Order: sequence, then C-alpha cells, then structure tokens
Amino acid sequence: MGKNKNKRFHAGKLSDILPDNALDSLKKRVADLKKLTQVSAALGEDMSRIVAGIRAVPAPDDEMFVFTPELAQNVKLLQTVFRDCDDVKFRFFKTAGRQALLVSLDGMTDTTALEDNILRPLMQAAAKNFDLRQFTEEKLTVSAITIELSADIAVEAVMSGRSLVMIDGFAEILTVGDPKYVKRSVGVPSVEENIRGPRDAFNETLVDNIVLIRRRAKDPNIKIRIVEVGERSKTRVAIVYSASLVKPGLSEEVERRIRNISIDRVIVSKVVEDAMVEHPWTPFPQLDSTERPEKVLNAIYDGRVGVIVDNTPAVIMVPATYASIMHTVEDYTMPASIASLIRITRHIAAFIAIYTPALYIAVVSYHPGMLPTGLAISIAELRARTPFPSFLEAVMMETLLELFQEAVARLPKKIASAASMVGAFVIGTTVVQAGLVNPLLVVVTSVSAIASYVMPYYSFGLALRSLRLPMLCLAATLGLYGVMLGILIVTVHLFSLRNFGESYIGGVTDVALWSDWKDGLIRLPQKFMKTRPVEFGAQDQQRQGDNKGYGQS
Repeated sequence: MGKNKNKRFHAGKLSDILPDNALDSLKKRVADLKKLTQVSAALGEDMSRIVAGIRAVPAPDDEMFVFTPELAQNVKLLQTVFRDCDDVKFRFFKTAGRQALLVSLDGMTDTTALEDNILRPLMQAAAKNFDLRQFTEEKLTVSAITIELSADIAVEAVMSGRSLVMIDGFAEILTVGDPKYVKRSVGVPSVEENIRGPRDAFNETLVDNIVLIRRRAKDPNIKIRIVEVGERSKTRVAIVYSASLVKPGLSEEVERRIRNISIDRVIVSKVVEDAMVEHPWTPFPQLDSTERPEKVLNAIYDGRVGVIVDNTPAVIMVPATYASIMHTVEDYTMPASIASLIRITRHIAAFIAIYTPALYIAVVSYHPGMLPTGLAISIAELRARTPFPSFLEAVMMETLLELFQEAVARLPKKIASAASMVGAFVIGTTVVQAGLVNPLLVVVTSVSAIASYVMPYYSFGLALRSLRLPMLCLAATLGLYGVMLGILIVTVHLFSLRNFGESYIGGVTDVALWSDWKDGLIRLPQKFMKTRPVEFGAQDQQRQGDNKGYGQS
C-alpha cells in the first residue's frame, strides 16, 4: 500500500506522461517563445540605439536644438535657453497619464484663458488612445494654437507672449494663446494735430495700427504681408497695399528691400527707412511718414505702399515726392480756394526758410546799391554799432536758434515753455542790447525759422534748416552769384533724386503729368478730382465718376 502511494507521487519525465504528439507540440511552442524573447530583446536594443541616435542628432544649422519625445530632455534644453530669465515660468502637470509642461512668459500671457481653454481640457484627457493632434483639433477651443517641431519657432513664441505645451512621448510642441501685455491706447495725434477730421492716431502696437486702417476701408483688395526683421529683435514689419491699384512690382520691391535688411535689432522705423532709400546722403526725406491713419489710406488708394513697423507710432509711405510731402490731410477738409492759398504759402515758406538769411548777407555785404537809399543808410547805421561782420552775426544767430530749438525739443513740456520764453528774450532783446547783432538780422533769422515751421513734414523742415548755413557761406563768398549758384545746386539735386523709380520733384514740372497739377501747387474742387495721381502709376486711374450732382440743388 505504501509502495503504491509513493509511486503515485513520483515525479517522472514528461515523455512518460504525455503522448508523443503533445510533447512535440509543447517543444515547438517553447522554441517559439525563446525566439520571440530573443527578437524582443533585439528590438529593445534597436530602440535604445534609435533613441540614443535621436538624442545625438545635431540640430540643423538654422536651429538651436531639436526636440525629442522625452520630456526631461526637452526641459533641460529649454532651461538652458532660458537660463537667468526669471520671467519665464515652467509649470508641470499631468495629462492622459503622462507628464506635461507649460512654459509661459510672466506678464505677457492671459493666464485665465490659458487655464480655462488649455490646462483644464488637458488635465481631463483620458489616457486611452491619446492622440495629440486629434485632441488639439477636437477638444482645445483656443483659436491661436499650432503644432510645431522647430525649436527656434517655439522659443520665439515664448518671447512673443505665447505659451508652450510639451507632453512626454511627443516631439511635437503646442504653441497656444495670444500675447497680452501693457500697451498705449489709441490717442490723438501729437505731431500732426488737426482742426477738422479724425482724431485717432497710430500707437506702438502693430495689430492696433492694422486695425485702424482696416476699420476705415472694408476692402478685400487691401493686402497685408508681415515679415520679420532683426536677427535678435525679431521685429515684425507689415507691408500694406491695394492689390488692384498698386503699381506692378512696387510692393514686391518694397518687400525685397525690407527682407534684405541684415541687422541684429530694429528698435525704430528709421532703420527700415534707411534700408529703402536710394540716396542716403541727401538731407531731404525720401520717404513720407505719418501718425494719421486716414493719410495712410489715402496714400494706399493713390497706388502707394504703407510700411508699418512694430513698436513705432508712425507709418512709412512709399514712394514719396515733393508734392506728397507738402500736402496734408486738412487740405481736403476745407474749401479748395483756401487749401490752394495755404499750399502756395507753404511753397513760398520753403524758399524763405533756405534763402532769406543768405539774400540778406549777399545784399548787405556785396550789393547795398540794390536797396533804397533810406533803407541802405539805416542798415549801415545798425551795422556800425556791431563789432562783427554780417556773416559772423548770421552764423551766431543761427547757432543760438538751433541751440534753443534743440533745448525746447528735449525738455519736458512744463519746462519747455519757460525755456522758449528765455530763448525769445535772449535772441530778441539781449543780443541786440549787447551790441552783438543788429536788429534787422534778428528779424530775418526769426522769419526764416518761422518759415521752416510751416512745413507739414517735420523732417522736411529740418532739411531746409540744414541748408541755411551752406547758403550763408556761398552768399558771404560770392554775393548774389553765390545765392544763385546755391539755388541751382539745390534744384539740380532735387531733380536728380529718385526713389522706387519715381522722380522726387519731376512731377511738378513734367508736362506729361499735367493731370496731376489739379492736386499739386493748388487744389481744385472735388468734382474735378476724377483720376488718381499719374506719377504713382496706379493700375486703375479712375477715382470717381461724373458726379453730375455736384453743386446742384
């Protein structure tokens, strides 16, 4: 009995228990399992090599680094880039059973919208069959959201005020949200003040400036192309034009010149202006700029191109001519006869601003016989009281005038008014009482200064002021012949200036452009303004129909 019991629990071989066919099948399965184990091990080694290879892949020449599916590695890379940037915030959270990271810039991110529209849906995401692209398209409600692979784009997005979302296991990066930051609201023009017309002006925000133009014209033909300039600053520049009006090739040429700018930062629009002009040494402005949206829209509908530089409250308009610079928006808000009179006054003021001091020096020093006898005697008596020649007196007055102008421009407004009074007292009274300058020269200098202030474009007034000293030198050297030589040089120089294929002053005297004269030196009534300026080469020259209702009751 005991013997049989021990025999029952005796551990024998499988071959003693299983039939031959079952044993062969089991052996085959064990062999297959060993093969699968070996294949799995080989696959694991291959995957490890692939991951290591991905980590070791150098970034392209135009990329700072390459994102990997491993979140920890990406975090290290970003922390290296944003080292010592205490305003860049890293926030870790869980989504779909995975570790995730949110990177944002403190003070430039709408945290409320980010938490409601991004973080909450991600934290509630199910771990099963999680697909980043599908989840982004179906669950995330933010309008501004993109999936990126480029490290440069991701870093630039953070510095622009957008946020990054990175999830472990995905090499793709989500850039979400719109920047939210402190900005100056749309205000009234501070330089180009007006009596009639709109009172809003551009500010330093590119988007706001585009909106100010779009709001005035619901025209799909107005196109806006945005490019980035500045290797470090990444400043956005918008090119605005009407596709149905702009001269063929003009917008492309403007964009080409802007894209060719090679500089590390663009802080002010002057950098862009200098890159687009063809005569960098001329004192005359070759591009027009304004803080008035309606002036930009008028230029666009004349066939010109507007250039908006982010962080600058003025818009550039190209091409610019002498006629366009001498016009203002207010010319079109008053009767044609009054506007024509004011325009003629501006042109006369431009001549006075440059040549009046030179004419005074030439006549007094070389041609006193041209003056009436009584006036010549009075001037001689005034000059006898001063120890300096007329030329030195004029140079002294111009120097004092420029000093006071710069001082007033740089001082705070409350102090500038007091400085203006002091300057007027010094120039108008003290120098005369001290016997340094004769009173007539004070009058001449004051008139030329006031004439330069009449210019509607400040940079053009500066150009006129800069020419007074060379004209004084010519007048002191050659008399009236020197003044005539100076007028000839300035005129030839103005006619030689060209920008974007347009003559700077040729439209004023070109008989082929006679149709532009109706809105040149003078302005005709609106019913005669049927065509656009020919000089800008607009594709559609027709501006309005017959409008037979004008002047009829």
